[in-house]
Amino acid sequence: MSSAKKLFVHFSHFFGGNMLSMLLGLITFPILTRLLTPEEYGILGLVSTTIAITVALGKGGLSDGIIRFYREYTNTPERLTLFTSTVLIRGTALSAGVVVAYVLILPHISDYLGINTKYLSCFMVMALYLFVRPLNIIVLNYLRTLGKTLLFNAINLTTKVLSIILSLGLLIYIIRDLYGFFLGLALAEIVATIILLRWLFSNYRFKFSSVSGDLALNLLKFGIPLLLTELSYLLLSYVDRYMIVAYSGEKILGLYTVGYNLPSYANELIMFSLSYAVVPIYTELYQKEGKEKTEEFLSRVLNYYLMAVIPLCVGYYAVAHDLLVTLASNKYIEAAAFSPIIFIGLVILGMNSILCAGLYLQKKSLQILAVMITAVIVNIVMNMILLPNYGAMGASVARLIACTVSAIYAAYLSFRYIRIKIDINTLLYYLAASFVMYLLLIPIQISHEWLNLAMKTIVGGIIIAVAILMREKELREQVKGLVVKLRN
Repeated sequence: MSSAKKLFVHFSHFFGGNMLSMLLGLITFPILTRLLTPEEYGILGLVSTTIAITVALGKGGLSDGIIRFYREYTNTPERLTLFTSTVLIRGTALSAGVVVAYVLILPHISDYLGINTKYLSCFMVMALYLFVRPLNIIVLNYLRTLGKTLLFNAINLTTKVLSIILSLGLLIYIIRDLYGFFLGLALAEIVATIILLRWLFSNYRFKFSSVSGDLALNLLKFGIPLLLTELSYLLLSYVDRYMIVAYSGEKILGLYTVGYNLPSYANELIMFSLSYAVVPIYTELYQKEGKEKTEEFLSRVLNYYLMAVIPLCVGYYAVAHDLLVTLASNKYIEAAAFSPIIFIGLVILGMNSILCAGLYLQKKSLQILAVMITAVIVNIVMNMILLPNYGAMGASVARLIACTVSAIYAAYLSFRYIRIKIDINTLLYYLAASFVMYLLLIPIQISHEWLNLAMKTIVGGIIIAVAILMREKELREQVKGLVVKLRN
């Protein structure tokens, strides 16, 4: 299978799984925004943010090395057993250590930020989630490495459905307090752990005596810079939440969280699908066919990415007001002013999975870390300047500036090793097509916001689909082939 075809297959699997996950998230979004006060929704976002950061710490860098090192240990059953035993035992130890630190330190951080003590139970119950989630990521990375994308998505979607049922059930009917929502999330993740570990132990041998200190050290050497990069990414994404709650309180945090969450659904649908699919493929391509073929492949992928995200950004700007009123209610209508700015920042940041390819292939993980740390520093400084006077809007602009700096710096460092070409004609074409779409969408005003949203989405989708088919010969031929197959 060619690299381009493999990318399409794997991306479609991840995209399909993430699409269903996004739709499930959109089911809970309007329920929670209407059920919870803005203050409670702000705390919900802050707990999720805190757990995302601590889960990254709980991985300790071990799981990040699985994709890079796995193939080197598959030549004999003994080496494969050594590999599995090492990542699982050391991963469990790291996860347990982080849980202990989390439980001990969190109350002090909560007091410092001025968070109401009644919400402390929401943070504490997620210690259960924090222990098992890093272990689940280890096994999920095995599935990614083996190309088992369908099983990967099936487990993620099953966990998502179960978490919705349990979290909303406990919140609304049984516990009737915000911490019940988080208990449901933790219980669903524990079920996923049972399923994943059963698969792992069915396919791999495991021995306590096979744990290798040298392998663990090599994984850490490779993974810790990537771990720090991930932490920097998370800080870039979420540090403004902590600054907002400290400067402006839980209510403004809730408004900002809603304005962030909606574009993040769409962005993660594309960004994580692309990242999960493209990294293993360009790694294999570089090893087998060399630099030139890898550059051609990555240039092609980047242009496809721009082809998708430019219309999305412009389209989101056109429907933001209707979307927020429809899904989040009038309580959060102010978020329509800054939510599109957040979206643009997110998609610019999403390019890093492509732009950093040269650094990843050359194992320049410290330089990848430097890119993210620079972006975090810029984000913090810009928030200190903009947040006190401009509130959520200032935080959104600060994020956009930081994400742009990140992409420019990543390209500057990475292109020394792998040069990726951006087709200026492609960029200008889709900017023009998106501008035309925007001009045609703005006059659409029907009696209800949800009707506006539906009509604008349909019309915008048709306009961009026509623009793509007019220019992209390869995609046009694929569509023709699909039509022929359906007719037959």
